[in-house]
Amino acid sequence: MTPDDSDANDDHDPRSSSSVESARIYPLVAEDGNHRVLKEWLSEHDFYRVVDAGAGLETAECDLCIVDHGGLRRHADELRRVKSEAEPALFPVLLLLPERRSGIIETDRGEIVDNVFGTTVDEIVSLPIRRAELGWRIKALLRLRDQSLQLQRRTEQLRRFKEAVEASGHAVYITDPDGTIEYVNPAFEELTGYEREEAIGQTPNLLNSGEMPSDYFTELWETVLSEEVWEEEIVDRRKDGELYTAHQTISPITDDGTVQALVAIQADITELIELHRQLRVVDQILRHNLRNNLTVIRGQAEQIQSQTTGEAADAAEDISTLSDNLLTTSQKSRAITDVLSEQPDIRRIDIVDTVTRSAGSVTAGVPDVQVDVDVPTQAIVSATTNIHKAIEELIENAIVHNDTETPAVSLSVTVETEHVEIRVIDNGNGIPEMDRAVLESGDAIDDLYHGSGLGLWLVYWIIKRSGGSVAVEKGDTGGTTVRVTLPTVK
Repeated sequence: MTPDDSDANDDHDPRSSSSVESARIYPLVAEDGNHRVLKEWLSEHDFYRVVDAGAGLETAECDLCIVDHGGLRRHADELRRVKSEAEPALFPVLLLLPERRSGIIETDRGEIVDNVFGTTVDEIVSLPIRRAELGWRIKALLRLRDQSLQLQRRTEQLRRFKEAVEASGHAVYITDPDGTIEYVNPAFEELTGYEREEAIGQTPNLLNSGEMPSDYFTELWETVLSEEVWEEEIVDRRKDGELYTAHQTISPITDDGTVQALVAIQADITELIELHRQLRVVDQILRHNLRNNLTVIRGQAEQIQSQTTGEAADAAEDISTLSDNLLTTSQKSRAITDVLSEQPDIRRIDIVDTVTRSAGSVTAGVPDVQVDVDVPTQAIVSATTNIHKAIEELIENAIVHNDTETPAVSLSVTVETEHVEIRVIDNGNGIPEMDRAVLESGDAIDDLYHGSGLGLWLVYWIIKRSGGSVAVEKGDTGGTTVRVTLPTVK
């Protein structure tokens, strides 16, 4: 180490690079003089950790190996194996070389070069050791190792991503910003009937069925080029001419605000839509027959009631009441079917007007019930067009299931920054836990659940599809508070 080569001239700052901090160095130095000088230098740079050479290079955990002429001659084959096993990551080897003698070059079979991808040696430092040179060469090699490890991790992530996409059961295709297809996965080939070679270089117009309106694609392109995700159903055509319906999601891949590519995922829902259609037909037939038969039963019960007295008349009245209940259940079942089977129609709605009208509609036939309405002048929310059905159902439920002598219901609307809260408060005996679970989670409906709860399930799904939520609270002295939260218009 030369006397004039002081630390003041060492531009190597290990803390400036994460790849250098706590770097593990394996000294493979055979000559005693070189070993002593290197050990002294490393002891002055305690941010490096020296790995015990007795552990064996092939089993040691280290980030860089420093070798001299003797070490290179003795361990050349071992170094090659370690470097080969580390690929594609770089395991750097730094050679301490007294002078560039041909004998050393021949030892490495002419492969000592400044290229970092050299077979054995990646850098050379002349002896005697100069602190600055050794410092910045170690720093450079460790940075290259760090970069190679990052590249290895990214390559592995890309490999796993490709394997996941290739194994996906959904059709995936990737296009450039202009829509030219650059990649399709096997599921795309199976769904569309087009081989990869047939699809690449084409545009998604290859699948155009002619069934979608032109403004569908206009809106699609406006959405994805605005760096937003497009998610809608689409009817496409397979290579054999058969139509299929898919739920399609298209996500833009952007860089600094510029769309670089588009990733489309299609899930085939053709059979699901056909199943829904068939179930809807069956549902309509059953409800139609039920309604007609109940109308006949109710009419006959009323006739019996009008012509008899005593127990027969009472039984006929019960039949009429049960018929009305079944008709109401049928109507609510149809409403739920409509909500679940149709796409939600989200609009700007003045919820104050909705609450006021709903209160008037429900209480028109029950003048003995006290209903207080406390609302602001206006409150605009984002909700489905059937939100009024949910509000009416909550008010009706608060009245019908109230066993107190003087049923009372209060309605209020509170406007917050990002949402509007509607409260329906009654003075009844409280809500059963099963009804509460239906309102808050929608998960409690089963074949043992009483039919009157269908109305609360309808409330849950209308609120959920409006992007809102429902919470139920029991009062300390009885009664129930139902809080409906709906998003304000952004």
